[in-house]
Amino acid sequence: MITRLPLPFSPPHVGSLLTLPGRLLPNRLHSQGLTLLLNRLLSEPLANGELDFLQDRVLQIEVMDLALDYRLTLRDGKLAAAPAQNAPDVRFGGKAREFLLLALNEEDPDTLFFQRRLQLEGDTELGLEIKNLLYSLDEDLLPDPLHRVASKVAGILKTD
Repeated sequence: MITRLPLPFSPPHVGSLLTLPGRLLPNRLHSQGLTLLLNRLLSEPLANGELDFLQDRVLQIEVMDLALDYRLTLRDGKLAAAPAQNAPDVRFGGKAREFLLLALNEEDPDTLFFQRRLQLEGDTELGLEIKNLLYSLDEDLLPDPLHRVASKVAGILKTD
């Protein structure tokens, strides 16, 4: 017979573990990592000037369940991390799963906004330009290995 001894502390909840990177690493570091990925994935739209509307503007992407706060802007034709103290012109907020569904092209932005699974605050004209950009992106934006990982993560994060 195995006897279980009580732990001297409560084990952390999975949700609190997911927020650990967001709480430990500086926001600017998160934003720089995201800009590296987005500059690669969006190289063609960037080269065609399709993101020029972000020049001297700040887009905030807040992944609320992971405690991540990205601030992005456009500098010299590339996405760049904006300082956290810069007030965002527009803010997109939501849970990680909703952003993954957008990236996987499994949900359209309007559905997520109307169902209040994504939030949009600030300059609505800029928000509409970003939403239109999302609609125009290639269905196969993510390379296959990244698509598979993102799909698995979205499945794990699925809430019933």
